[in-house]
Amino acid sequence: MSGRGATLGIIGGAGVGAAARLYSDVAAAFRATNDRLPRIVLWNAPFSDALEQAFVGGKPAGDEATAAELLVGEAVERLLAAGATVIAMPCNSLQRAAAREAARRGAPFIDMIDATLAGVRAGGHGAAVLLATEATRTAGIYDGLGVEIHDPPSGLREELSALIGRVVAGRSRGAGTELRSLVERARRPSATVVLGCTDICGLIEEPAAGEAEVVDSLACLTERCVAALTQDAPLSPALPS
Repeated sequence: MSGRGATLGIIGGAGVGAAARLYSDVAAAFRATNDRLPRIVLWNAPFSDALEQAFVGGKPAGDEATAAELLVGEAVERLLAAGATVIAMPCNSLQRAAAREAARRGAPFIDMIDATLAGVRAGGHGAAVLLATEATRTAGIYDGLGVEIHDPPSGLREELSALIGRVVAGRSRGAGTELRSLVERARRPSATVVLGCTDICGLIEEPAAGEAEVVDSLACLTERCVAALTQDAPLSPALPS
């Protein structure tokens, strides 16, 4: 795919702040090297508060997962109709659903999980502690892809779930300090720490993020999106619908 005429389609709604940040960060990074803004379209899927909480708080029930996939499928269709040539979704929990829906419509998809694990390997690590929602953790989204994934201790998982819930509800004061403490307590020898929930990505601001030595899944997706807009970049294969 030639990046010159590429249009990025962003699926929002599962973490409004993450979609807004992806849009802003991709636009800024692209502009810094191309002296112009990129082509981006964004569809905010109308997730209900109850549906969002189902994915934030634990493993969603079958009907909740089905409802989410329908909304994601609609988002892909809307983005393609608006001219998108490549799709991305800044949500770890629904990344596989988004990839499936894009593949059903023959649309190239930028895989955030693949991008994040590439970031882990680029840092010289073969293992990572995953800080994510319970839905992402229990679904094993990061498992079996060439990087050994470790869960934080159960006590830290409870703290993390509470932190994610507060951030989603808009109560983020002191969240960066709390997250950095969680990162340090979750760390294991010879393993990096992955921020695998876009609601907590960016809470540790630079230069503190560099000092914390974390792999930020949203930042990894941003880099991959900019690459897709400017040059040939690795994408999930588009499967026949």
